[in-house]
Amino acid sequence: MESGMGVRSKLLFNNTHMLSVADAIGAGDGVVDSKSLQDRLGLGQSAVQRILVALEGVGLMERLERQTRTEPIRFQRVTHPFWGAAQELAHA
Repeated sequence: MESGMGVRSKLLFNNTHMLSVADAIGAGDGVVDSKSLQDRLGLGQSAVQRILVALEGVGLMERLERQTRTEPIRFQRVTHPFWGAAQELAHA
């Protein structure tokens, strides 16, 4: 992650990784799980999970039902202008 994105993210969201996670979610197909984001971004589980739960809490992500207990918890992106704005901010 470039330092400029982390600084902007910290100033805007009080979280250094919010913009990089939101950028990855916005650029993807709309369904994500914590492990795939961790691997793609090189972040720890707690950082990614905290952001996913926060995005779910404000209605930007919806948790999908799991078929088995061993299946990763997946989230579906909700259509919202936030995703485009986050991508623009991430690459500003």
